[in-house]
Amino acid sequence: MSNGKALQPSPYSKRQYNIHQPGDFDVAVNYSRVLLAIAGAEGELAEAELDWYIDELVLFGCTEEYLPEISKEYIATVKNLNWKDVNLEELLENINFDFPMNSPKVILYQAIKMCRADRDYHQKEKEAIRKAAQILGV
Repeated sequence: MSNGKALQPSPYSKRQYNIHQPGDFDVAVNYSRVLLAIAGAEGELAEAELDWYIDELVLFGCTEEYLPEISKEYIATVKNLNWKDVNLEELLENINFDFPMNSPKVILYQAIKMCRADRDYHQKEKEAIRKAAQILGV
């Protein structure tokens, strides 16, 4: 259920991912939860992996000068997500990709980039990405 909050697209998200409409806050949180769970599939979420994703969020417009309250809340929420107890299959089957982009392919693309941010693309991360791709039909 949505809380009614929305994240506004930045010039980067418009250019890089063709996102021109606001994204639902709760959908974005679940999207982030999937990415963190995949990047942490080997049992740890490396600081470099989380830093890569936070940098990506800043490019998406989640900065203090760009819708400060919602953006700060979103980044704080992402940093505090419980990624260890995520049932990836259940989350992906029930996630509502309410974004105007090819979300299944983009989430896999971002997951791979995030997993490689620590220069250790672990076998369990690769397996989690394969599993996600299968669930998403990609």
